[in-house]
Amino acid sequence: MEKNKNTNEKKKLGVAELACYGIGNCIGSGIFVSMGSGIAFTGHSITLALVAANLVVLFAYAYKTLMAGMFVLPGGAYSQAALLQPPLLVGVTALSTIFTGLAFAMYAVSIVEYASTVFPGIADYGQLIAFAIITLFFLTTLLGGKFMGKFNLIMVAVLIVSLLVYIATGLPRVDYTTVVPHEGYFTDGAVGFIMAIAMMAFACQGATMPVAMTADTRDAKRSLPKAILIASGVITVVYCLIAIVSAGVLPIEEVAGKNLGVVAREIFPYPVFVIFILGGACFAIATSLYGAVASVQHPLLATIEDGWLPSVLGTKTKKGYPWVMMLILYVIAVVPIWIDMGLNELISLMMIPTMIINLFNNVLMFRLIKKYPNAWENGFFRMPRWAFDVTIILAVLCDLLISVALLTTLKPGDQYFILAMVAVLFAYSYYRLKAGKVNLQDIERIRREAEAAARASGEKQ
Repeated sequence: MEKNKNTNEKKKLGVAELACYGIGNCIGSGIFVSMGSGIAFTGHSITLALVAANLVVLFAYAYKTLMAGMFVLPGGAYSQAALLQPPLLVGVTALSTIFTGLAFAMYAVSIVEYASTVFPGIADYGQLIAFAIITLFFLTTLLGGKFMGKFNLIMVAVLIVSLLVYIATGLPRVDYTTVVPHEGYFTDGAVGFIMAIAMMAFACQGATMPVAMTADTRDAKRSLPKAILIASGVITVVYCLIAIVSAGVLPIEEVAGKNLGVVAREIFPYPVFVIFILGGACFAIATSLYGAVASVQHPLLATIEDGWLPSVLGTKTKKGYPWVMMLILYVIAVVPIWIDMGLNELISLMMIPTMIINLFNNVLMFRLIKKYPNAWENGFFRMPRWAFDVTIILAVLCDLLISVALLTTLKPGDQYFILAMVAVLFAYSYYRLKAGKVNLQDIERIRREAEAAARASGEKQ
């Protein structure tokens, strides 16, 4: 019996595997999509902005990392939410999944922008092609995950190789006088630097993804926090190298607001440039688009089954495909394309609700460590209470920084829209709760399971 237990433990994931999972989930489309915007805000100091962005994001998701070091919750982020949040916030978090539809639009538009650097003629049909890309990826969901799974692995491999080649080829071409602080730094002052941090925060999310693998992790309370910190550090280094190349090869005015294709055309022979754009940039964004389309089904179905959304949205075909829900997500994805919404606006509309929810989650950590003092004292991040208080205050400030900075990038109409949408999420969740339409028994069951795991995690080892 003991031998089987040891064998099973050896098969579980360790720090290295978990860190690679976090790195792989983070390094991808975000850096391709947002780098040009970050350079436009702050010039050559984009490298410093990326260091700060990674740190800010680490604090913005502090509750996830701290909880991973306190409890072994097999349900991962879902169990964390059940243990941490009151029912109203559980509903808001569940309903916010709908904003994933905006990510679909952003990825499709980005693929078209990169592809047009190789085939300029398609730029005139950008909206139509982006619409076709969205349609194609939604159609793949009809075929099941296995169909795209193998192709997705190939795209990820090509993506990693493309970025490494971009860095290795670009670094010798960099004008290193631009790397050290000079007049090209902070081109839009302190405000521009903060805006760049907020914009690049979109590319830095993902380091906390190993929390989803809790059930398969060896010594989870130690391994997960270590993996998250290592992943964040590696991501910072890789992104900084990409930033040095992106901002240091060509004059800053030629790359500000542009995608990485501008620099790639300069440093690569044309055939390699084409491979980088189609196999690197487009594949990177396509993997994120596929991952988003494929992974959104189950969380939204759970949201419907728990009663946060009307049951009619969960209507399925005879083969079990939730066609009503996917059709609504499809509409949410294509509308921003037809109204020609920009990438900066799409990033802001996605990030702001997430950061507002994170803010509440971080504040709720005060209550959590009071409720489970043993789990905190026996956790990975043992620290004096004042240090914990400072950590949470910094986390809340980071959530606010990203939210407010991104809110200022929006037009007044879009600002009112996003704030109204957040208010609607809270109001609608409150309505569903008060109307008795939410399956509170299921929520309480999950909470009890999480609490049992929390109590077990708090025991002396």
